[in-house]
Amino acid sequence: MDKKFLLAFVLSSIVIFAYYSIFPPPQPEPEQSASPGIEQVEEKTTATTPASAISKVVEPLIVAGAAERKTIQVETPFYRLELDSYEAKLNSFFLKEYKYNAKPHIKLTNLVSGLFSGEESEDKEVDLSRLVNMVGDVSAKNKVWKFSVNGKESIVNYSASTDSLQVNNSPQTLTLQAKLPSGLEVIKTLTFYPDTYKIDMSIRVLNRTGETQSLKPRLNFGAANEEIAQEERPFPKTGISYIEEDFEKYDDGDFEDHLKIEKADWAGVMSTYFVSAVKSADKNPLQGQFIPLESRLKGKEVSIPKFEYTDKEFNLNDGQEYNRNFSLYIGPKLQDEMDKYDPFLYESLDLGFFKIIAHPILAILRWLQGMVGNWGIAIILLTLFVRSAMFPLAYKGMISMKRMSQLNPRIKVLREKYKDDKERLNTEIMNFYKKNKVNPVGGCLPMIMQIPIFIGLYSALLPAIELRHQPFFLWMDNLSTSDFTLILPALMGVSMYIQQALTPTPTIDPNQAKMMKWMPVIMVFFFLDMPTGLVLYWVISNVFTIFQQMIFNRIQHPEVQH
Repeated sequence: MDKKFLLAFVLSSIVIFAYYSIFPPPQPEPEQSASPGIEQVEEKTTATTPASAISKVVEPLIVAGAAERKTIQVETPFYRLELDSYEAKLNSFFLKEYKYNAKPHIKLTNLVSGLFSGEESEDKEVDLSRLVNMVGDVSAKNKVWKFSVNGKESIVNYSASTDSLQVNNSPQTLTLQAKLPSGLEVIKTLTFYPDTYKIDMSIRVLNRTGETQSLKPRLNFGAANEEIAQEERPFPKTGISYIEEDFEKYDDGDFEDHLKIEKADWAGVMSTYFVSAVKSADKNPLQGQFIPLESRLKGKEVSIPKFEYTDKEFNLNDGQEYNRNFSLYIGPKLQDEMDKYDPFLYESLDLGFFKIIAHPILAILRWLQGMVGNWGIAIILLTLFVRSAMFPLAYKGMISMKRMSQLNPRIKVLREKYKDDKERLNTEIMNFYKKNKVNPVGGCLPMIMQIPIFIGLYSALLPAIELRHQPFFLWMDNLSTSDFTLILPALMGVSMYIQQALTPTPTIDPNQAKMMKWMPVIMVFFFLDMPTGLVLYWVISNVFTIFQQMIFNRIQHPEVQH
């Protein structure tokens, strides 16, 4: 029995020795020494923190494949997310109140191609954070929330304080910990809130290796999801920042390799209706860089900016710790929600040059919607309010147009009489206008005044998430997208034609007359891809003008004085 045991022991020893000779254990990477002249960042370290203070909560070194990979789930009333224990990165982020699509429709203009490629899909939640579930090869590069000490460490598996976190009535904290091959210990803490889209994140790096370590920290905050970046309206794949009270946008054409920013209040990425932003929760301002991620989407090359926080390289002595705190926002461009995070994040709504008009228009629309409970009716009431406010000016314009049409016969006589003397002709015409108290440009003023209001309304409706997927009446089931039936643009063209027919016009150049005749058709094509809410405003405005003109045409006007 002893001989058998001895033989088994010898054979086992030989097998174990042979195994470790053929398959040696992985060796940690050599430590990177600090380059000469590198400034040590004293304010980023805390030498007074004893190593024993966290030694009980730090897990042993876990390298890739040495432990079970887990998915950590977090759910709040606003969103649901999943984290990967590998690199403690974000896997998915679902905004619970928003769908990617309302029921899509095939436009009549795309009917032929739609028969082969278009289909009506079910309403389903998709990744509206525009951060993860990337298409093509971008997902491998877009490791959201991945923290890197120096960019060279091996993939590690983080241990989590819990595998599932439900946030209902009070803030909840998730702690992720790992020990790197270099011996450095990383603790990532995430705090989630039940009443906001804000997420707090803190990063701690503890050096208990017995030697000085060189650090160059980076924290990836991700890029826009390609499918969402190409969503219904413009502003795709846009990087943003707020630096020294200036809102900046960065498209893929603004940089080829990377774009560094410093002293930022916040930075991030946005699409038309959603924004993902990060700001420093420390006294230090935010710094980092935008890096383009190249991929292909639907056969087209796309470049999507991602934002990465970067810190300067420095030495972390044994017994010291590196600490950084951030505050994140991932959610819709709703003013009340963004104000909870940072009042200046509202700049990401990007209302354009006419924001001085767009802001009050949007505020009035929200107030009206709160009164009537329907955004379509709110737009109609806004239209009536705007047209009523402009009525005094419009009335003067109609009088001017009417008087100009009455003066046409006399103007024709003057043109014929002084056709060889342009200077005398202009003098006689102006004296004739003055005698009859007519302003030749008075009829244009109402239209000119409408232009900034129209652009302001367009700027307000385009990014307003409140109108996203909001139905109105009958076929108008989404005020934020164009009318797939083309009925509303057609009604706009018809109403514009009737308005022109009722409006008296002075004699104009024949070429101008032809152009004016075709203007309703031109405007129909112009409005084909406009949001339904905007076309609705224009149709109601035209109808209001038609009734206004019909009443005006019944009024007796003074005779022309020759």
